[in-house]
Amino acid sequence: MKTMANDNSFELDAEWVELILLARSKGLTKEEVSKVLGILQEQRNNDYEESAV
Repeated sequence: MKTMANDNSFELDAEWVELILLARSKGLTKEEVSKVLGILQEQRNNDYEESAV
C-alpha cells in the first residue's frame, strides 16, 4: 500500500486517491461516492456476520 503526504502532514493511500479522482472524473459527487462506500461497507459487514454463523 503506497501512501502520499499532503500539505497537512497526514498520509493518504495513493490507491484510494486514484479511485476517488477517477470517480470524480466520471461525474460522481462526494455524496454519491460516500453512499457507494457506505453500501460496500454494509455488504462487507453482512458477509462477515453470515460467515460467523
